[in-house]
Amino acid sequence: MAYEIIEQCSIGKKDETLNEDGWIATPYYVAVIDGSTSKGTLNYGEKQSGRIAMEIIREGIKNLRPNCTIRDAANELSAKIDAYYLSHNIVKEVQDHPENRLTASVAIYSVERREVWQIGDCPCMIDHLTYENPKYWELPLAQARALYIEKELADGKTIHELQKKDTGRDYILPLLRFSMIYQNNEEQNTYGYGVLDGFPIANRFLRRISAAGAHQIILSTDGYPKLFPTLNLSEQYYKEIIEEDPLCIRRHKMTKGRMMETHGFDDRTYIRLLLDK
Repeated sequence: MAYEIIEQCSIGKKDETLNEDGWIATPYYVAVIDGSTSKGTLNYGEKQSGRIAMEIIREGIKNLRPNCTIRDAANELSAKIDAYYLSHNIVKEVQDHPENRLTASVAIYSVERREVWQIGDCPCMIDHLTYENPKYWELPLAQARALYIEKELADGKTIHELQKKDTGRDYILPLLRFSMIYQNNEEQNTYGYGVLDGFPIANRFLRRISAAGAHQIILSTDGYPKLFPTLNLSEQYYKEIIEEDPLCIRRHKMTKGRMMETHGFDDRTYIRLLLDK
């Protein structure tokens, strides 16, 4: 085999059956998939939209041709989500309301092409270089949430209370929903970003990184705030943040924090590969 999985984990923030992260390894592809937390109002039944998106993409990667380009993969995986919309008669709904779309980000290693593909905000590390692909608007919204929660704390709210009811998240939620109009929006030069959501993805939203000659690759979802060369170090940093800043408003500002009865602020997935030379 052209690669070996040295270590991997996928941990749901609450319950493994609700985990919206996933991963897959075939002879030709290794991928992590991050189904996006629902921000819309459309009821998808027993499963959250992010979980459904992840499962569709995971199954789709199984059937990708070995020598796909990133363009081929984006088209084929998007078509799988579009087929779901068609079969459930919700095409018009998701066209008009982007916040209701099935949405996922991926980092995929192509064995044949020796490339890592990023569609969305899943980071990766090739040898000791980290490649992130963040949304331009996400940090300002995280800062706005932090500002709001700091005011709540100054007014007497406790961390415990804010872990039960994240009023900062509620404060920025309308903007989080609004920001989804920029999803796969090629006309938006500043705020546009790419994801797998069943709609066409412009070439500029497809990131291809050469791994030719690399010894090690790490693929991760953005549930890990910082990547390290081993799972243990990445977990150690993650747990330091959870203990020091459970609301995620200081050391690592985020658009959500750790709520009560959860293991963390987000689902998280990590895979470390060693490559044959």
